[in-house]
Amino acid sequence: MKERDIQKLIHVRLSKEYHGRGLFITRDVGQYIPAAEIAKAIKAIASGQNPLAVLKRLSRVMIGLKGEPDISGCLDGRWIGIEVKTKTGRQRPDQIKFQKHIETRGGIYIVARSPDDAIQQIEQRLAVAA
Repeated sequence: MKERDIQKLIHVRLSKEYHGRGLFITRDVGQYIPAAEIAKAIKAIASGQNPLAVLKRLSRVMIGLKGEPDISGCLDGRWIGIEVKTKTGRQRPDQIKFQKHIETRGGIYIVARSPDDAIQQIEQRLAVAA
């Protein structure tokens, strides 16, 4: 199963399990090209400009924070970050750094590989904090 599929399953399970107690969101992190930039590029290429040169000039916008978890939320007043991985997936160094920042500030950060894994880890962390 792909990481994105696991992420969707976890998000649905969180919504059901913690309805009324928390809110969880997913946000893609990375670069994107705004639609206006794409429209300008299409016009430039249609007018005869070199396609590779036009593509190299496209402006990109960064969204999110480097290392940010796949799912973020608040449950009973506690910030929770969930990095979703496959059975063999591993955190990148920037994700580990983000995790340390969250945990040193009292937040909960977990690496989950399934919906059951996510719920179990959250419950364990909340029990320790209580």
